[in-house]
Amino acid sequence: MAAQSRLVPCKNNGKKTRCYKIAKKDVAEYLYRRESDPMRYTPPSGWYYNYPKHKKPAASLERKLNYKGEERLLAKEWYEQQLANYPDVLTVAQVCEVTGYQRHTILKWCSKGLLKTILQTPKYMIPKVWLLEFVASDFFNEISRKCGKHYAAIKEISSSRKAR
Repeated sequence: MAAQSRLVPCKNNGKKTRCYKIAKKDVAEYLYRRESDPMRYTPPSGWYYNYPKHKKPAASLERKLNYKGEERLLAKEWYEQQLANYPDVLTVAQVCEVTGYQRHTILKWCSKGLLKTILQTPKYMIPKVWLLEFVASDFFNEISRKCGKHYAAIKEISSSRKAR
């Protein structure tokens, strides 16, 4: 897609397969630009229309919350309600239930220090307070490939803001 849409400079050699020649430097620049501006690289509506196994892009979904306003507090309150029946210190599996992200993703956030944890060998324990800080962080809001539960949370938080 990136080569056909001319988002990455390339040369077409005319072959049926492996027809594009792309410099590594151009790929690196493309990946950097895609990370800094993911909306520009989202496939247009209907891109996957002819491929029944692919879902249509979620262009109508709100991609993130406006954390300059009151939505950061609303997000924290919303997640507090979701965590009401959970213990004060959660396991990775419980964080997966709440956020909707896979275990591997949660573990990556923990190992990178993005999600603060109490390391109890061999597993991570996440206090509710630190999880609430994380879900109200800019990093969590700016995730470019959000899971369905994250989109649902954004929709509910946005609708609760409009209802106030």
